[in-house]
Amino acid sequence: MRGNRRFTLIVGLFLTFRLSMLVFWPADQLARWSDYDYYYRLASWVDEGRFPYVHYWVEYPPLFPYLSLGLYLLTPRYDSYAIGLALIQLLFESGSFVLMLRIARRAVGDARAERIGWAYALLFAPVAAWWLSFDAITTFFLLLSIECWITGRRTQSALAAGVGGLVKWFPLLFLPVAAKFRKNWREAVLYVGTAMLVVVIAFGLLGALSPAYTLASLRSLGQRASWQTVWALLDGNLDTGAYQANRLDPAAATLPQGGRPAVPIWVTTLLFGGVYAWLWFRVPSDGEPRRTLRLTALTIVIFLLWSRGWSPQWLGMLTPLVLLSLPLERGVLTLVVLSFVSIAEWPVLLSRGMNSWLTVTVPLRTGVLILLAADLWSRATTVRPTSSEP
Repeated sequence: MRGNRRFTLIVGLFLTFRLSMLVFWPADQLARWSDYDYYYRLASWVDEGRFPYVHYWVEYPPLFPYLSLGLYLLTPRYDSYAIGLALIQLLFESGSFVLMLRIARRAVGDARAERIGWAYALLFAPVAAWWLSFDAITTFFLLLSIECWITGRRTQSALAAGVGGLVKWFPLLFLPVAAKFRKNWREAVLYVGTAMLVVVIAFGLLGALSPAYTLASLRSLGQRASWQTVWALLDGNLDTGAYQANRLDPAAATLPQGGRPAVPIWVTTLLFGGVYAWLWFRVPSDGEPRRTLRLTALTIVIFLLWSRGWSPQWLGMLTPLVLLSLPLERGVLTLVVLSFVSIAEWPVLLSRGMNSWLTVTVPLRTGVLILLAADLWSRATTVRPTSSEP
Protein backbone atom coordinates (compact mmCIF):
# COMPACT_ATOMS: atom_id res chain seq x y z
CA MET A 1 0.00 0.00 0.00
CA ARG A 2 2.80 2.40 0.94
CA GLY A 3 4.53 1.69 -2.39
CA ASN A 4 1.36 2.49 -4.28
CA ARG A 5 1.11 5.82 -2.44
CA ARG A 6 4.66 6.70 -3.51
CA PHE A 7 3.83 6.05 -7.15
CA THR A 8 0.60 8.02 -6.84
CA LEU A 9 2.66 11.00 -5.64
CA ILE A 10 5.00 10.73 -8.66
CA VAL A 11 2.13 10.55 -11.14
CA GLY A 12 0.32 13.43 -9.40
CA LEU A 13 3.35 15.73 -9.55
CA PHE A 14 4.04 14.68 -13.15
CA LEU A 15 0.53 15.77 -14.15
CA THR A 16 0.60 18.93 -12.00
CA PHE A 17 3.85 20.13 -13.57
CA ARG A 18 2.59 19.73 -17.14
CA LEU A 19 -0.85 21.17 -16.50
CA SER A 20 0.76 24.15 -14.77
CA MET A 21 2.84 24.80 -17.89
CA LEU A 22 -0.27 24.65 -20.03
CA VAL A 23 -2.12 27.12 -17.81
CA PHE A 24 0.77 29.50 -17.20
CA TRP A 25 1.97 29.94 -20.80
CA PRO A 26 -0.33 30.49 -23.79
CA ALA A 27 -0.52 27.26 -25.77
CA ASP A 28 0.35 28.92 -29.05
CA GLN A 29 3.55 30.27 -27.45
CA LEU A 30 4.50 26.92 -25.94
CA ALA A 31 4.03 25.39 -29.37
CA ARG A 32 6.05 28.09 -31.13
CA TRP A 33 8.83 25.72 -32.22
CA SER A 34 6.52 22.80 -32.92
CA ASP A 35 4.62 21.41 -35.90
CA TYR A 36 1.22 22.19 -34.35
CA ASP A 37 0.52 25.02 -36.80
CA TYR A 38 1.48 22.75 -39.69
CA TYR A 39 -1.04 20.12 -38.53
CA TYR A 40 -3.64 22.88 -38.13
CA ARG A 41 -3.13 24.12 -41.69
CA LEU A 42 -3.47 20.62 -43.12
CA ALA A 43 -6.61 19.95 -41.08
CA SER A 44 -8.13 23.24 -42.30
CA TRP A 45 -8.41 21.76 -45.79
CA VAL A 46 -11.57 20.08 -44.54
CA ASP A 47 -13.20 23.51 -44.96
CA GLU A 48 -12.79 22.92 -48.69
CA GLY A 49 -14.19 19.41 -48.43
CA ARG A 50 -10.77 17.73 -48.58
CA PHE A 51 -9.82 14.74 -46.42
CA PRO A 52 -6.37 13.15 -45.95
CA TYR A 53 -5.67 10.03 -47.98
CA VAL A 54 -8.84 10.76 -49.98
CA HIS A 55 -8.26 14.20 -51.53
CA TYR A 56 -4.58 14.81 -50.70
CA TRP A 57 -1.55 12.83 -49.60
CA VAL A 58 0.27 13.12 -46.28
CA GLU A 59 3.56 11.69 -45.03
CA TYR A 60 2.05 10.15 -41.89
CA PRO A 61 -0.04 7.03 -41.34
CA PRO A 62 -3.74 7.93 -41.24
CA LEU A 63 -4.72 7.86 -37.56
CA PHE A 64 -3.26 11.19 -36.50
CA PRO A 65 -4.33 13.19 -39.59
CA TYR A 66 -7.94 12.22 -38.87
CA LEU A 67 -7.56 12.90 -35.15
CA SER A 68 -6.19 16.34 -36.05
CA LEU A 69 -9.06 16.91 -38.47
CA GLY A 70 -11.64 16.05 -35.82
CA LEU A 71 -9.97 18.37 -33.32
CA TYR A 72 -9.95 21.16 -35.91
CA LEU A 73 -13.71 20.79 -36.39
CA LEU A 74 -14.26 21.03 -32.62
CA THR A 75 -12.12 24.14 -32.04
CA PRO A 76 -12.82 27.70 -33.25
CA ARG A 77 -9.22 28.91 -33.78
CA TYR A 78 -5.58 27.90 -33.62
CA ASP A 79 -4.91 28.57 -29.93
CA SER A 80 -7.89 26.39 -28.99
CA TYR A 81 -6.61 23.70 -31.34
CA ALA A 82 -3.15 23.87 -29.75
CA ILE A 83 -4.61 23.53 -26.25
CA GLY A 84 -6.78 20.61 -27.37
CA LEU A 85 -3.88 18.80 -29.01
CA ALA A 86 -1.69 19.40 -25.96
CA LEU A 87 -4.36 17.93 -23.67
CA ILE A 88 -4.83 14.90 -25.92
CA GLN A 89 -1.10 14.31 -25.96
CA LEU A 90 -0.89 14.81 -22.20
CA LEU A 91 -3.51 12.08 -21.81
CA PHE A 92 -1.37 9.70 -23.86
CA GLU A 93 1.87 10.74 -22.15
CA SER A 94 0.27 10.15 -18.75
CA GLY A 95 -0.68 6.70 -19.97
CA SER A 96 2.92 6.16 -21.11
CA PHE A 97 4.19 7.28 -17.71
CA VAL A 98 1.96 4.80 -15.89
CA LEU A 99 2.90 2.02 -18.32
CA MET A 100 6.60 2.78 -17.82
CA LEU A 101 6.17 2.53 -14.05
CA ARG A 102 4.30 -0.76 -14.36
CA ILE A 103 6.98 -2.19 -16.64
CA ALA A 104 9.73 -0.96 -14.29
CA ARG A 105 8.10 -2.49 -11.20
CA ARG A 106 7.92 -5.86 -12.95
CA ALA A 107 11.43 -5.64 -14.45
CA VAL A 108 13.53 -4.06 -11.67
CA GLY A 109 11.34 -3.82 -8.56
CA ASP A 110 9.57 -1.01 -6.74
CA ALA A 111 12.61 0.85 -5.42
CA ARG A 112 14.30 1.24 -8.80
CA ALA A 113 10.98 1.88 -10.52
CA GLU A 114 10.39 4.84 -8.21
CA ARG A 115 13.79 6.34 -9.14
CA ILE A 116 13.04 5.82 -12.83
CA GLY A 117 9.71 7.61 -12.36
CA TRP A 118 11.33 10.65 -10.75
CA ALA A 119 14.00 10.79 -13.44
CA TYR A 120 11.45 10.69 -16.26
CA ALA A 121 9.29 13.34 -14.59
CA LEU A 122 12.27 15.73 -14.37
CA LEU A 123 13.86 15.15 -17.80
CA PHE A 124 13.26 17.73 -20.52
CA ALA A 125 13.02 15.39 -23.53
CA PRO A 126 9.47 14.13 -22.83
CA VAL A 127 8.26 17.71 -22.28
CA ALA A 128 9.79 18.81 -25.57
CA ALA A 129 8.26 15.85 -27.40
CA TRP A 130 4.87 16.79 -25.93
CA TRP A 131 5.06 20.20 -27.63
CA LEU A 132 7.02 19.44 -30.78
CA SER A 133 4.90 16.81 -32.48
CA PHE A 134 2.38 14.03 -31.80
CA ASP A 135 4.97 11.39 -30.82
CA ALA A 136 3.54 11.10 -27.31
CA ILE A 137 0.80 9.02 -28.93
CA THR A 138 3.37 6.82 -30.66
CA THR A 139 5.26 6.25 -27.40
CA PHE A 140 2.06 5.22 -25.63
CA PHE A 141 1.29 2.44 -28.12
CA LEU A 142 4.90 1.23 -28.12
CA LEU A 143 4.95 0.96 -24.32
CA LEU A 144 1.49 -0.60 -24.32
CA SER A 145 2.77 -3.28 -26.70
CA ILE A 146 5.73 -3.97 -24.41
CA GLU A 147 3.68 -4.00 -21.21
CA CYS A 148 1.08 -6.36 -22.66
CA TRP A 149 3.82 -8.63 -23.97
CA ILE A 150 5.74 -9.04 -20.71
CA THR A 151 2.50 -9.64 -18.80
CA GLY A 152 1.51 -12.44 -21.17
CA ARG A 153 -1.27 -10.65 -23.08
CA ARG A 154 0.11 -11.37 -26.52
CA THR A 155 -2.98 -10.62 -28.61
CA GLN A 156 -3.50 -7.25 -26.92
CA SER A 157 0.19 -6.48 -27.47
CA ALA A 158 -0.11 -7.22 -31.19
CA LEU A 159 -3.25 -5.08 -31.49
CA ALA A 160 -1.49 -2.20 -29.71
CA ALA A 161 1.47 -2.48 -32.09
CA GLY A 162 -0.88 -2.51 -35.08
CA VAL A 163 -2.88 0.52 -33.94
CA GLY A 164 0.36 2.30 -33.05
CA GLY A 165 1.61 1.63 -36.56
CA LEU A 166 -1.34 3.68 -37.81
CA VAL A 167 0.03 6.66 -35.85
CA LYS A 168 3.70 6.25 -36.81
CA TRP A 169 5.67 3.19 -37.84
CA PHE A 170 7.78 2.96 -34.66
CA PRO A 171 5.53 0.59 -32.63
CA LEU A 172 5.89 -1.96 -35.44
CA LEU A 173 9.58 -2.18 -34.54
CA PHE A 174 8.48 -4.32 -31.60
CA LEU A 175 7.52 -7.11 -34.03
CA PRO A 176 11.05 -8.57 -34.37
CA VAL A 177 11.43 -8.39 -30.58
CA ALA A 178 8.22 -10.36 -30.14
CA ALA A 179 9.41 -12.87 -32.74
CA LYS A 180 12.66 -13.30 -30.80
CA PHE A 181 10.97 -14.11 -27.50
CA ARG A 182 8.03 -16.14 -28.87
CA LYS A 183 7.10 -19.45 -27.28
CA ASN A 184 7.12 -21.03 -30.72
CA TRP A 185 7.00 -19.94 -34.35
CA ARG A 186 3.23 -20.28 -34.47
CA GLU A 187 2.93 -17.60 -31.79
CA ALA A 188 5.34 -15.36 -33.73
CA VAL A 189 3.36 -15.73 -36.96
CA LEU A 190 0.07 -15.02 -35.18
CA TYR A 191 1.55 -11.98 -33.45
CA VAL A 192 3.01 -10.43 -36.57
CA GLY A 193 -0.08 -11.35 -38.58
CA THR A 194 -2.44 -9.75 -36.05
CA ALA A 195 -0.48 -6.49 -35.92
CA MET A 196 -0.11 -6.25 -39.69
CA LEU A 197 -3.77 -7.14 -40.25
CA VAL A 198 -4.78 -3.98 -38.36
CA VAL A 199 -2.53 -1.92 -40.64
CA VAL A 200 -3.64 -3.67 -43.82
CA ILE A 201 -7.35 -3.24 -43.01
CA ALA A 202 -6.96 0.49 -42.39
CA PHE A 203 -4.92 1.13 -45.51
CA GLY A 204 -7.13 -1.21 -47.50
CA LEU A 205 -10.25 0.81 -46.63
CA LEU A 206 -8.52 4.06 -47.52
CA GLY A 207 -7.16 2.53 -50.69
CA ALA A 208 -10.65 1.49 -51.71
CA LEU A 209 -11.83 5.10 -51.26
CA SER A 210 -8.87 6.72 -52.99
CA PRO A 211 -6.16 4.43 -54.35
CA ALA A 212 -4.14 7.28 -55.89
CA TYR A 213 -3.75 9.37 -52.72
CA THR A 214 -3.34 6.35 -50.44
CA LEU A 215 -0.53 5.00 -52.60
CA ALA A 216 1.00 8.48 -52.84
CA SER A 217 0.99 8.78 -49.04
CA LEU A 218 2.74 5.43 -48.69
CA ARG A 219 5.31 6.27 -51.36
CA SER A 220 6.05 9.78 -50.08
CA LEU A 221 8.52 8.69 -47.40
CA GLY A 222 10.69 6.99 -49.97
CA GLN A 223 11.30 10.29 -51.77
CA ARG A 224 11.76 12.51 -48.74
CA ALA A 225 15.15 14.19 -48.57
CA SER A 226 17.53 13.09 -45.84
CA TRP A 227 17.75 15.49 -42.91
CA GLN A 228 19.84 15.98 -39.76
CA THR A 229 21.75 12.68 -40.08
CA VAL A 230 25.15 11.59 -41.33
CA TRP A 231 23.38 10.50 -44.52
CA ALA A 232 22.06 14.04 -44.93
CA LEU A 233 25.58 15.43 -44.54
CA LEU A 234 26.82 13.05 -47.23
CA ASP A 235 23.90 14.07 -49.46
CA GLY A 236 24.54 17.77 -48.91
CA ASN A 237 21.17 18.36 -47.21
CA LEU A 238 21.57 20.89 -44.40
CA ASP A 239 17.94 21.52 -43.51
CA THR A 240 15.03 20.05 -41.56
CA GLY A 241 13.67 17.88 -44.38
CA ALA A 242 10.30 19.66 -44.59
CA TYR A 243 8.23 18.71 -47.63
CA GLN A 244 8.00 21.23 -50.45
CA ALA A 245 5.49 19.55 -52.74
CA ASN A 246 1.92 19.86 -54.02
CA ARG A 247 -0.15 17.53 -51.85
CA LEU A 248 -3.08 17.72 -54.25
CA ASP A 249 -0.99 16.02 -56.93
CA PRO A 250 -0.34 12.29 -56.25
CA ALA A 251 2.62 12.35 -58.63
CA ALA A 252 4.31 15.06 -56.52
CA ALA A 253 4.72 12.57 -53.65
CA THR A 254 7.39 10.76 -55.64
CA LEU A 255 9.29 13.81 -56.87
CA PRO A 256 12.87 13.87 -55.51
CA GLN A 257 13.34 16.19 -52.55
CA GLY A 258 16.75 17.73 -51.83
CA GLY A 259 20.08 16.13 -52.71
CA ARG A 260 19.88 12.54 -53.82
CA PRO A 261 21.40 9.76 -51.69
CA ALA A 262 25.18 9.54 -51.94
CA VAL A 263 24.88 6.03 -50.50
CA PRO A 264 21.94 4.14 -52.08
CA ILE A 265 19.17 3.26 -49.63
CA TRP A 266 19.35 -0.40 -50.59
CA VAL A 267 23.01 -0.47 -49.52
CA THR A 268 22.35 0.96 -46.05
CA THR A 269 19.30 -1.29 -45.69
CA LEU A 270 21.33 -4.42 -46.45
CA LEU A 271 24.13 -3.25 -44.14
CA PHE A 272 21.98 -2.37 -41.14
CA GLY A 273 19.60 -5.26 -41.76
CA GLY A 274 22.53 -7.67 -41.76
CA VAL A 275 23.99 -6.17 -38.58
CA TYR A 276 20.63 -6.32 -36.83
CA ALA A 277 20.04 -9.93 -37.92
CA TRP A 278 23.48 -10.88 -36.56
CA LEU A 279 22.73 -9.20 -33.24
CA TRP A 280 19.18 -10.62 -33.11
CA PHE A 281 20.34 -14.23 -33.40
CA ARG A 282 22.89 -13.78 -30.61
CA VAL A 283 20.48 -12.48 -27.99
CA PRO A 284 19.37 -15.28 -25.62
CA SER A 285 15.70 -16.21 -26.08
CA ASP A 286 14.66 -16.52 -22.43
CA GLY A 287 12.25 -13.55 -22.61
CA GLU A 288 13.42 -12.04 -19.31
CA PRO A 289 11.76 -8.59 -19.04
CA ARG A 290 15.00 -6.59 -18.98
CA ARG A 291 16.28 -8.47 -22.01
CA THR A 292 13.04 -7.68 -23.83
CA LEU A 293 13.42 -3.99 -22.97
CA ARG A 294 17.06 -3.88 -24.03
CA LEU A 295 16.45 -5.58 -27.37
CA THR A 296 13.53 -3.20 -28.02
CA ALA A 297 15.71 -0.18 -27.26
CA LEU A 298 18.53 -1.62 -29.39
CA THR A 299 16.13 -2.22 -32.28
CA ILE A 300 14.98 1.39 -32.23
CA VAL A 301 18.51 2.81 -31.91
CA ILE A 302 19.70 0.75 -34.90
CA PHE A 303 16.66 1.97 -36.84
CA LEU A 304 17.54 5.57 -35.95
CA LEU A 305 21.11 5.04 -37.11
CA TRP A 306 19.82 3.58 -40.39
CA SER A 307 17.15 6.24 -40.88
CA ARG A 308 17.88 8.97 -43.38
CA GLY A 309 16.26 11.52 -41.10
CA TRP A 310 16.20 12.57 -37.46
CA SER A 311 13.51 14.48 -35.57
CA PRO A 312 14.20 15.77 -32.03
CA GLN A 313 10.82 14.56 -30.73
CA TRP A 314 11.95 10.95 -31.24
CA LEU A 315 14.09 11.40 -28.15
CA GLY A 316 10.85 11.44 -26.14
CA MET A 317 10.13 7.90 -27.36
CA LEU A 318 13.67 6.78 -26.57
CA THR A 319 13.60 8.22 -23.03
CA PRO A 320 11.53 5.54 -21.22
CA LEU A 321 13.35 2.72 -23.02
CA VAL A 322 16.78 4.04 -22.04
CA LEU A 323 15.71 4.56 -18.43
CA LEU A 324 14.30 1.03 -18.30
CA SER A 325 17.30 -0.58 -20.01
CA LEU A 326 20.39 1.04 -18.48
CA PRO A 327 21.61 1.84 -14.97
CA LEU A 328 19.79 5.03 -14.04
CA GLU A 329 22.79 7.35 -13.83
CA ARG A 330 24.14 6.20 -17.19
CA GLY A 331 20.72 6.41 -18.81
CA VAL A 332 20.09 9.91 -17.51
CA LEU A 333 23.53 11.11 -18.65
CA THR A 334 22.94 9.70 -22.14
CA LEU A 335 19.55 11.37 -22.40
CA VAL A 336 20.83 14.71 -21.09
CA VAL A 337 23.62 14.77 -23.69
CA LEU A 338 21.20 13.86 -26.50
CA SER A 339 18.77 16.50 -25.23
CA PHE A 340 21.39 19.26 -25.30
CA VAL A 341 22.44 18.27 -28.82
CA SER A 342 18.81 18.28 -29.97
CA ILE A 343 18.12 21.67 -28.38
CA ALA A 344 21.25 23.05 -30.02
CA GLU A 345 19.95 21.88 -33.39
CA TRP A 346 16.35 22.97 -32.87
CA PRO A 347 15.49 25.65 -32.06
CA VAL A 348 18.87 27.29 -31.29
CA LEU A 349 20.71 26.79 -34.59
CA LEU A 350 18.28 25.82 -37.35
CA SER A 351 15.69 28.46 -36.45
CA ARG A 352 18.42 31.10 -36.89
CA GLY A 353 19.65 29.77 -40.22
CA MET A 354 22.90 28.41 -38.74
CA ASN A 355 22.53 25.14 -40.62
CA SER A 356 26.24 24.63 -41.18
CA TRP A 357 26.57 23.71 -37.48
CA LEU A 358 24.85 20.41 -38.33
CA THR A 359 28.31 19.23 -39.35
CA VAL A 360 29.13 19.36 -35.62
CA THR A 361 25.91 18.30 -33.92
CA VAL A 362 25.01 15.41 -36.22
CA PRO A 363 28.29 13.47 -35.76
CA LEU A 364 28.09 14.11 -32.01
CA ARG A 365 24.57 12.72 -31.77
CA THR A 366 25.42 9.80 -34.02
CA GLY A 367 28.42 8.94 -31.87
CA VAL A 368 26.29 8.93 -28.72
CA LEU A 369 23.72 6.66 -30.42
CA ILE A 370 26.46 4.24 -31.49
CA LEU A 371 27.79 4.09 -27.92
CA LEU A 372 24.24 3.58 -26.68
CA ALA A 373 23.71 0.73 -29.14
CA ALA A 374 26.94 -0.94 -28.01
CA ASP A 375 25.94 -0.66 -24.35
CA LEU A 376 22.46 -2.05 -25.02
CA TRP A 377 23.93 -4.91 -27.05
CA SER A 378 26.33 -5.84 -24.24
CA ARG A 379 23.53 -5.91 -21.68
CA ALA A 380 21.03 -7.68 -23.96
CA THR A 381 23.44 -10.57 -24.43
CA THR A 382 24.19 -11.07 -20.74
CA VAL A 383 23.68 -14.80 -20.11
CA ARG A 384 21.15 -14.15 -17.35
CA PRO A 385 20.56 -10.79 -15.68
CA THR A 386 20.92 -11.10 -11.92
CA SER A 387 18.73 -9.49 -9.30
CA SER A 388 21.64 -7.23 -8.33
CA GLU A 389 22.23 -5.92 -11.84
CA PRO A 390 21.33 -2.20 -12.26
